[in-house]
Amino acid sequence: MPATVPRAVYYALASNVAVAICKFAAALYTNSGATLAEAAHSSADCLNQILLIAGRRAAHNRPDEQHPLGFGRETHFYAMLVALQFFMVGGGVSVAIGVWRLWHHSGLDRPEVAVGVLLLSALVEGIALRASIHSIDRRRRAGGLWRWFRETGELENMLSIVEDAAALVGVLVSVAGTGLAALTGWAGFDALGSIGVGCVMMATAVFSLREIKSLIVGEAARASVRQEMRAWLDTRPEIRHVVSLVVLRWSDNLLVAVQAQLTECCNAEELVRTIDRVENDLHGAFPKVRWVFFEPELREHGEHPV
Repeated sequence: MPATVPRAVYYALASNVAVAICKFAAALYTNSGATLAEAAHSSADCLNQILLIAGRRAAHNRPDEQHPLGFGRETHFYAMLVALQFFMVGGGVSVAIGVWRLWHHSGLDRPEVAVGVLLLSALVEGIALRASIHSIDRRRRAGGLWRWFRETGELENMLSIVEDAAALVGVLVSVAGTGLAALTGWAGFDALGSIGVGCVMMATAVFSLREIKSLIVGEAARASVRQEMRAWLDTRPEIRHVVSLVVLRWSDNLLVAVQAQLTECCNAEELVRTIDRVENDLHGAFPKVRWVFFEPELREHGEHPV
């Protein structure tokens, strides 16, 4: 199966390449630390998108003997690299630039050029952010972006949108710092703007790492999916009672484990046919389901996750 990279990743990569070039040129021309920090920010974003594309391609490798469930979770590893790189390279470099310029009292030349480039960058970042958000299926974001962030397993989309949003906030922080430096004549505001950009990037990385950690540990599908699946199982004539239902997100897919009491089966062959029928119909009703583990129970016992 060919690797399908979400459009949001390509939107973010294209915008970041263009913006990074403009920011580096403006930083060299104006000697603006905030603009240089923003250039480092955009460069880190470019590397992030390349890592996400590599992760998506790696995730589509065929299952093998050592990895019978496939490589879908390899996207989690690459996403973690992205967040760490965002924190250490992007955030750390931006803060270091600001501290160095604050310590050395570096001056600022032609701040109006830096502000103009940053405002143009803000426009580009805003357009990229809007395109990334609209690349999400409308039904999935019907409950709001925050809920989508908390429930999605599409790490490439999530990180691309988070990075675009952080880039937009970072640009506005840089504009504030450079603008204040131009108005007051104190270049320290420009340095503080660089430090502010670094803080935005680090906060974004921490937020992303929390979500990635939850998926790596093993996170359940959203409550509405679990409830819908439970209701579907309850309506099946083959099932007398659902003892437990576990629905885990596995990259873009779902892994389902069901324990249920079945109606009376005359023999082993009929039991197997019944389980196969329920599993096949479950795949049809919920296309995201890739693996189903069905365990018939004679009676309800013990404590089970629900």
